[in-house]
Amino acid sequence: MGNLLNLMRGIGDDQFEPWPILGFRAISGQTRWKAIHKKLIATGRFQLLSMVVCIAIYKKGILSGRFTLFSILTCGVISDYICHRLISEKRIPSDPFDSLPEDLLCTILSKLPLDEAVRTSAVSRKWRFLWTVCPNLRFEGITMCGKEQDVQKFIDNVNAVLAQCHGSFFDELAIKFDFDTLLVDHLNNWARFAASSRIKYLTFDLAPERFGGRYDRYLFPFQLLDSGSISRLQKIHLSFGYLQPPTGFSGFPNLRKLDLNLVNVTAKDLQDMLSNCCNLKWLSIVRCHLYDELKVNGPLPHLLYLYFSFCEITKIALHAVKLTNFVYKGKPVCIDLGKSSKLESADIRFYRVTLEDATTQLANVFTHVQILTFDACYEPPQIPCLVHKPCMFSQLRHLKLMLLFESDVDTLNLVSFLMSAPFIEILEMDLIVSPFSYTGHVSLEGLVDRPYKHLKNVCMTAFRGSRGQLEFLLHIVENAPALGFLTIDHTYKQVKHAWKDAEKEVKFVDLVHGTARRYLEGKISSRCSLRLV
Repeated sequence: MGNLLNLMRGIGDDQFEPWPILGFRAISGQTRWKAIHKKLIATGRFQLLSMVVCIAIYKKGILSGRFTLFSILTCGVISDYICHRLISEKRIPSDPFDSLPEDLLCTILSKLPLDEAVRTSAVSRKWRFLWTVCPNLRFEGITMCGKEQDVQKFIDNVNAVLAQCHGSFFDELAIKFDFDTLLVDHLNNWARFAASSRIKYLTFDLAPERFGGRYDRYLFPFQLLDSGSISRLQKIHLSFGYLQPPTGFSGFPNLRKLDLNLVNVTAKDLQDMLSNCCNLKWLSIVRCHLYDELKVNGPLPHLLYLYFSFCEITKIALHAVKLTNFVYKGKPVCIDLGKSSKLESADIRFYRVTLEDATTQLANVFTHVQILTFDACYEPPQIPCLVHKPCMFSQLRHLKLMLLFESDVDTLNLVSFLMSAPFIEILEMDLIVSPFSYTGHVSLEGLVDRPYKHLKNVCMTAFRGSRGQLEFLLHIVENAPALGFLTIDHTYKQVKHAWKDAEKEVKFVDLVHGTARRYLEGKISSRCSLRLV
């Protein structure tokens, strides 16, 4: 105790923070209650320790850092003493979770990430292998090996974990690591583990950050999956792989989700496999170059979500009557989704297309769509003209246009496109134009008066005050009697653009806003709220 008093005298006289005091008092009070009221240690001994600490607090100024350290050490000594007495006298169990049912413990661990679940093995002997009931086995290179991603270290870690899981059943096995030929044999072994462990969700995400010029791929091991494991699989995510189904392969009968990225596969193999995945609900194909049309002969009656991105494909044809969301990014192609009358949202990105051709292609497929996002590098027609189109998008309520023009907005074709959706309520436009190449004035006379009777909210971004942008805005304002909100924003949504000179940006924004006010003054209804950003 003398050493403790000497330590107290040596602590500085500066003021210390109140939080360590309050924290210590709370811990001390709880410890005191356990010690005195439960009569597990001598009252005098505890009071002596408390008095020493109180003297230091009230009669000495103490540096907060040293006081905090001292408080922790003192409380630790007292707490360890009390807990030792409690455990030795069988008053409390050594494992506070010992009384919990094992099923509940397993449920708790199943909610933790794998690395954290494994750490719980240090809690007690009872917990040593409890983490193996965790239903999801996810191994990620960066998490396990850092940014350098040591291949051998990753292999050893995964093998060590799976060796302790032998004989158990799991829901998911996920491997995320940049592909290396050293992984091939081990990936095959992990696929065998997936088959024997009755895995439902299998992920081999092997795409490297830089994949350009690389032609090596992991061959998906169909030969290692028996009929039972094939029928159990409900989700497959394969990236940087190669699909070559064996002859007569009958597909994955219970597959719900298929995610392919940077996968080498022929159009025939893919369409044959998809034709036998009748329970598929979610399909994503990204950067898989088929160089052919994809025609799925078998129906996909449960498919809800379909995503194609940057695939060298010439045509898409499939039957998905329940499809609700469709995304396509790439060259303009013929799209046939069958009688997909429940389609709610479509996101289309074409390159080098005229609005007239785009309208025709989209109207053939998306007549029932309610939300349409159309993103394109606009190619001007040889002869600009206004075409009075019939009602092609009778269900469309929300239209998002993101168009990149070579010079200025092609007002006539844009109006023609918009008139094909007479029931539109929300219009968002990101119309990028050249600030130095404006077209001449285009007359909008002869248009049907008030064709946008339901339009309530309009937002134009990338506004530069070009002639085409102003003409189109004036046309909207003058023909939308129900318009309640008009937002004009100078910032880009499609591309990042940062001003190097803040003063020039302020002047530019003031100029753009002034142009908008000058042209729209007196033309906006008093019921419409104008917002300039």
